[in-house]
Amino acid sequence: MTKRFLPLALAALFGVSALTATPHAQTFEDYQQHQSDLVALAAVFGELHHIRRNCDPRREADTWRERMKQLVDLEEPQPAAREEMVAAFNKGYRNAQQRYRTCNRNARDQAARRAALGEAIVERLASELVAAQEETMLNDGPLLLQPPAEPTEFRE
Repeated sequence: MTKRFLPLALAALFGVSALTATPHAQTFEDYQQHQSDLVALAAVFGELHHIRRNCDPRREADTWRERMKQLVDLEEPQPAAREEMVAAFNKGYRNAQQRYRTCNRNARDQAARRAALGEAIVERLASELVAAQEETMLNDGPLLLQPPAEPTEFRE
């Protein structure tokens, strides 16, 4: 199993603390939920890529595509899962492209709704990492900083 990371870009975007966790025991249902969340987040990124690119091309031309690349790079999904994430991104983009040909109030409102959904998904993914971190602390104990050893004199 690969390490799972919460991309720093997502953390900054949605105000979630960036965490890393080592893999922990998880059920098949947990794994499926995680994958489902990643696919849903990819679809949100696809929609936001089209809408925000349309509404603010100078600031957000490829922002959401880059975040999608970061998500894939950091998650290191299996090939089938990667393909599913990429397909969801592309489908989200195409759906938004068909519905929002221009930047208007409806497009901006949809972007805000999708960003809120993305934030909820990121929070759920982050909670997995917090749980893994807490489990590690319970099993291994907290990481305590040890005071430095007494200095030794340097002698030639």
